[in-house]
Amino acid sequence: MNGFHNVQPVTLEKVVAGILEKNNVPTEDAQVTAASLVDADLRGVSSHGVMRLPIYLSRLQNGVIPGAADVQIIKETASTAVLDGRDGLGQVVSKKAIDILLEKAEKNAISAVTVRNSNHYGAAAYWASKIQEKNMIGFSFSNVEPLMPPPGGAAARIGNNPISIVVPSGDARPIVVDMATSTVPLGKIINAKNKGESIPEGWAVDSTGKSTTDPEKVVNGGFLFPVGGPKGYSLAIIVDVLSALLSGGAIGNEINSMYNDIENPNCVSHFFMAIRIDAFIEPAIFYQAVQRYTSFIKDTPLAEGSSGIFMPGEIEHLNKEKNVTAGINLPDAVFDQLVELANEAGLEAALISEFEQSQFV
Repeated sequence: MNGFHNVQPVTLEKVVAGILEKNNVPTEDAQVTAASLVDADLRGVSSHGVMRLPIYLSRLQNGVIPGAADVQIIKETASTAVLDGRDGLGQVVSKKAIDILLEKAEKNAISAVTVRNSNHYGAAAYWASKIQEKNMIGFSFSNVEPLMPPPGGAAARIGNNPISIVVPSGDARPIVVDMATSTVPLGKIINAKNKGESIPEGWAVDSTGKSTTDPEKVVNGGFLFPVGGPKGYSLAIIVDVLSALLSGGAIGNEINSMYNDIENPNCVSHFFMAIRIDAFIEPAIFYQAVQRYTSFIKDTPLAEGSSGIFMPGEIEHLNKEKNVTAGINLPDAVFDQLVELANEAGLEAALISEFEQSQFV
């Protein structure tokens, strides 16, 4: 079985940002992107963590992602905006969208920003959480290239479009919904492939439509399943509507695969929304209600064999609390690839050495 290297998050973030900088990404943009990827690993969502860096670099080096993003505002009202990401790094484009959204949210009860012509933006919850940090309910959606057939279909027509909604809770942990509209995100299958592990039956099918436990067969021509069948399919459709149709972005086969087509822009779209709590109710009263509701849920009598009740996002929050000090366990394949990329980029020898000395576990 493959091993892991335990890496301190600060070092990991410096390495990832440094590699991006050496590939002509401006310092601030490199830091924004690295912070998003490392945060996913801290939360235990490694499918959206630093394992994504190599494909970002391939696309940067091919020129389909420009080193410096030139995000443009296409249309704007007091409470809304449509942005063209101009094929920039998804995290950089999303940071610009969130900054505009939060500025509008200061004066409006509900604000929304849509984005077209962007790239993979990491974990959806990272951006919804940025809104939540300002004591607002945050929404973050994105479409991706077709990876799932509609129910009854035999070819991919919809992406496993991620959805995140984050609800603030005052001094308590926020409620964090973060889900792909497939049974699992593609990143989990790629992560299993990197670890040399099989995947559970029912996660995905191969190119012939046959259920498979081999992640390689899914990555190379297979399909994901919509979560809950027609329910996940319907949610994915709505994400396309809000992110792509509302922004004038690419849909269906107009979106190019991040992994299988590195010669053409990805062209994904995003949707962000902020709801100001004080426009509806006194925030203190709302937070008390959220905490009371949380207590009610967590006080549920346990089923036989259950270890406890967790609110949405609570496990990831606990992972982050632990991993900030305990470090992040990177699979050997991911660790070795980062070392190789750092050397290829000409990163400072001292930083590479610090990274290589990470503990093997």
